[in-house]
Amino acid sequence: MHVVAVVVAGSSRALTPVADVPMVVRAVRALLRSALVDRVIVVAADALRPEIDRVCASAPVDVRSPEALHRIGAHTVQRRDGAGSDDLVTASGDDIVVLHDACRPLAPAELATAVVGAVRGGHGIAVPILPLTDTVKSVDDRGAVIGTPDRTALRVLQTPVAVRAGALPPDAFENPLAAIRRVAAAGGDVGTVAGHPAAFAVRSAWDLELAELIADGRIRL
Repeated sequence: MHVVAVVVAGSSRALTPVADVPMVVRAVRALLRSALVDRVIVVAADALRPEIDRVCASAPVDVRSPEALHRIGAHTVQRRDGAGSDDLVTASGDDIVVLHDACRPLAPAELATAVVGAVRGGHGIAVPILPLTDTVKSVDDRGAVIGTPDRTALRVLQTPVAVRAGALPPDAFENPLAAIRRVAAAGGDVGTVAGHPAAFAVRSAWDLELAELIADGRIRL
């Protein structure tokens, strides 16, 4: 059962440095530290590929467009000699694809190991989760509060996620978590593992400041 590692760099935000290291590079390094693979595919739009190639030049990475991965294959990222190819080998249904959002640069390698273990244990998909601790409200179209959902059964989803190749959603390389949510809503088999506070998405200036403090060791989680 082969494992394919894919980092999704959906926007130029993936190139933003956290403690002088671009987020996409940190995401790649986390998957490599998991020891599940020795090469990583980075999926990025054509406009971003030259810069991602540059910042990832020292890592065993293949940078490709989402369109090039409609038939992803395990052996294209498993070559130890680094000889990548655009000729994709179709993965078997039992191969496992690990999908990671480049904008979650501090997710520990242990999460990748955990989700792959859950899929090897029988799940079609596995995703890290954390309990929702904030109070949430339902509002109407005017913005008025109309209710308080029970948060005891609500969870925050994170990446990396693991997907058996046979269950891989066609749009998984564009937005992994959105694709997983649709599978779950349709009754698909989505297992969970314990998430990690550091695996948050860096979307705002506040997120970036927090990520810098964690990466520099000024905040310990």
